[in-house]
Amino acid sequence: MSGSECDIDLAAGRMPFPDGSVTAVVMQHVVEHLELHGQLIPFLRELRRICAEDAVLWISCPDLAKICAAYTADRGQALKDDRCQRWPDYSLGGAPVQQFINDLFQARGRHRNLFDLELLTWALGQAGFPVAERVEEADLLAAHPEFPPRHDDEQSLYVRVCKSR
Repeated sequence: MSGSECDIDLAAGRMPFPDGSVTAVVMQHVVEHLELHGQLIPFLRELRRICAEDAVLWISCPDLAKICAAYTADRGQALKDDRCQRWPDYSLGGAPVQQFINDLFQARGRHRNLFDLELLTWALGQAGFPVAERVEEADLLAAHPEFPPRHDDEQSLYVRVCKSR
């Protein structure tokens, strides 16, 4: 994000922080934009390098399991309705509600992967993070109240990740 406190090129390969210097990382809807093997796992390994032993990562992303269940339940109508409550200007441009599921999968060409808990936990394990647990947005906000709420538990996976057990 331009103009933020610290702008970092995630594709650069190395974060500009010393080993073990970071105590918390919050990534909201970032990991789905990275290719699994060539980008995400190396990025997670780099996060592991910079994290202190007691560091906690908070990760949210679209939840593949919730999205697939929503399609089966009502072709995504409830998820679309939830999005419209949060973003009143959202529109499918007249397309049937199933297009909302495509929007979640593709994000107009910006999403590379969607994750469920098992796949995200696997990727984190490949990077050396042994503990990942499903949490809710409220847990993230309780730990980091400075973040604005997204109110997206209906479609998002939230995990809390510890560097060590």
